[in-house]
Amino acid sequence: MFAWIRYGIFLLLVMMVITGRAASFDCAKARSKLELLICNNPSLNDADTAMGIAYRNSLNTFPVKGFVKSSQIAFLANYKYCVEDKNLSVSLNNCLTQTYQRTQELQNYTLAKVYFNGVGAYKPEDSVLQIYTKSGKQYISMFGSFMPDMNRPEPFPKGFICNEEYELKRVNGKLVPKDVDWQVDISETKIVADFYSCSPRNGISGDYRRVN
Repeated sequence: MFAWIRYGIFLLLVMMVITGRAASFDCAKARSKLELLICNNPSLNDADTAMGIAYRNSLNTFPVKGFVKSSQIAFLANYKYCVEDKNLSVSLNNCLTQTYQRTQELQNYTLAKVYFNGVGAYKPEDSVLQIYTKSGKQYISMFGSFMPDMNRPEPFPKGFICNEEYELKRVNGKLVPKDVDWQVDISETKIVADFYSCSPRNGISGDYRRVN
């Protein structure tokens, strides 16, 4: 009996290798250039798997429902272009870099102080600000305030979205963004932000209440 169990486990592992099930999707169904690169490169496959795990963890724990899914949609809309370089090694490095950065973002989601200006579930027109520590330094990130492109008015994730990160420094006992002219009053319960232009078409401002 135990021999059959061991044999069954062995077959399962073999099938996982053959079909590439370690990726965050089923490699047997891979069609796009990016999917094929992920499934045929162990390092990118492992990175994609780690990103998938980080995504599921943050999806289950983030205090603003719908935010993690929306931010992942925005990431995936650009992620597919990491394979555009004709030099395969350059494309691979681009994809790995983006995957590592996104995994770090998703991990930050589970540790951050989260501030939100919306009501109920997240909509791309809303904004989320986060304060977190990375490599011993504190950062503020912003995501949201979607606005369609006036010349190409497709819905999100097309158009303009604020998606930026700035290191924080302490001045006179208060945290303020470093190397950027943006007035932000940060407290444990809320953030009050003067207008910050993310693009010629959109920006963020106003009061953000702490939600976790």
